[in-house]
Amino acid sequence: MQPAQGFHRAKDVLTTRTKTANSTYVGYLISTFSDNNPAVQWHLSRGNDPGTYSMLNGGKPVLKSTVGTRAVRDVFLATNSARSEWFMICTGLLDLDVRVPGFSWDRATRTGSRGMVVWKSNNLVDWDGPTLPLVEEDVGGMLWAPSAVWDDVTSQYYVFWSTQLYSVSDPAHKGAATPKRIRYAATRDFVTFSTPKDYMAPAKSNVIDQEFVSLGKPSHFARFYKDESAGSRVVIETSTDGLFGTWRAIGHVRTEGRREGPAAFPDNTTPGKYYLLLDDYTQYLPFQTSTIDSVPWSSPNWPDFPRGLKHGSVTPLAQGEYDAVAARYPV
Repeated sequence: MQPAQGFHRAKDVLTTRTKTANSTYVGYLISTFSDNNPAVQWHLSRGNDPGTYSMLNGGKPVLKSTVGTRAVRDVFLATNSARSEWFMICTGLLDLDVRVPGFSWDRATRTGSRGMVVWKSNNLVDWDGPTLPLVEEDVGGMLWAPSAVWDDVTSQYYVFWSTQLYSVSDPAHKGAATPKRIRYAATRDFVTFSTPKDYMAPAKSNVIDQEFVSLGKPSHFARFYKDESAGSRVVIETSTDGLFGTWRAIGHVRTEGRREGPAAFPDNTTPGKYYLLLDDYTQYLPFQTSTIDSVPWSSPNWPDFPRGLKHGSVTPLAQGEYDAVAARYPV
């Protein structure tokens, strides 16, 4: 596969979970993990109620890794615009099981795995894998929080992740690193990837955990990311000319406390309404807005929202998809 050339504006790009409000969607699927059980867990909504969910598969994980330390974090479910194939991609650093004695975040950012854990399905219920393809280059210290966007123009996925880079003269990564940044590569199969490139690399800020949401028009997107240099708050920006176009800063979604792992999704029935899950380092907290170009977002009244969910993603489901996952992985 050839590297993505320049800044492809991809005016017809669709995100994997974020079409405009569409009555054909009948519910939401949260793909997540927990600190005590770092495996892929699914929570299915009660119809189109975005705040009420049941954990599938009898409360057990749907997918468990058999590669690396067999722990996964930062779970993301990707698909194409035809919804004919599905990829579950996760952070799966060989040393990123925080339960292991002697675990070190410093070591995890210097010499962590430069691959991601991947499962593939053609029907959302039968899965092949996991695999652990190498994606980041030797200069990268790790690969965290992968997410993916399907591009109809080039029939490929753009994959984004967080890392920090070291000098080529420092192969053991013992010296100083660059600030954390967002990188990307292109793939059609999550086996072969183009050469990684910088997507967002501020000179003095550490940015991680990026995710996009489509705003219902071609080339219109919002993106969210954690700025560790601004109190570890989550930033929202918008673009009207594609993923590689110009971005306008809106501000911090919330200003209180530290937050990470944004998972954004539109309401299935109300155009212009959006939700965002933010991990407060213990679990996800939900927020909502009907004015995407303003902050702060408000807290919805969701007394039944499940506790303990961590950095993941939310996918709207059509009726056949909803029925299939409910039947294969019942509550």
